[in-house]
Amino acid sequence: MTHPAAADGQLEQLAERAVGGDRDALEQLCRQLQHPVYRLALRMTGHPDDAADAAQEAMIRIVTHLAQYQGRSAFMTWAYAVTARQLLTTRKRAAEASVRGPAAFAAFLDRHRDDGAPSPASSAEYAQLCADVRYSCTYGMLLCLTRPLRLAYLLGDLMGMTDVDGAAICDTTPAAFRQRLARARATMRTIIADRCGLVRAANPCRCTKLVAASVDNGLLDPHAPRFARHPGATGEVALDTITQAADQLDLAVALAEVYRTDPDWLAPAQVWAGLQRACPDLLR
Repeated sequence: MTHPAAADGQLEQLAERAVGGDRDALEQLCRQLQHPVYRLALRMTGHPDDAADAAQEAMIRIVTHLAQYQGRSAFMTWAYAVTARQLLTTRKRAAEASVRGPAAFAAFLDRHRDDGAPSPASSAEYAQLCADVRYSCTYGMLLCLTRPLRLAYLLGDLMGMTDVDGAAICDTTPAAFRQRLARARATMRTIIADRCGLVRAANPCRCTKLVAASVDNGLLDPHAPRFARHPGATGEVALDTITQAADQLDLAVALAEVYRTDPDWLAPAQVWAGLQRACPDLLR
């Protein structure tokens, strides 16, 4: 999850021009910003449709509060802070509400660890189903965390932010941010320990084994996989142990390496369309 254009200060320049009334600059800023905002929302909500709604709400808040950016931090840090406040307070949507905690999630994995792989209609269709299981399962693990812990894990381990930047985004102290990150890691370890084959080759759980159970439990639509056809999907999904993950001694940090192999998901068209409807006087 990268900060587009943040390295050369382009976002800061666009923000300054947009606050000054430059509508072209505002449009450029929003078009770049919608994708990292959406990716954070996707991992916080666990479902593309829910993420699109949440990202749209966050983008509206960013646009309408843009004049409050004072340049005291990198623009993306400020934008993520605005997004975080939205994500932490928005209503729970279906995917998030359906996950009943780490114990229940781990029990589901254990029940199906020895399932056989179904017979696919075609290898291409089967690859898409396995991709959906891979993303749905790993994002489901994130939903086992409380929202504050989930956000800390995403910022600290997946995005590699310092405790200072993470604390600024979470509106807390660096010490409190580190505590949240430690608690998040502890919870993630309980889920993946001796289970997830993505982080350790010897672990028994495989995405291929969960395809049938995911379909049977309504977690996966075999006719419309939500991630494999998502904007930004590459078609290449690592279903075996990630080399970088295997090198990590801490399981929670190893899983973060798996998340970093995700595609750079792009915000679906509905995010931009909703933003235009909400801010017709600002965006053409």
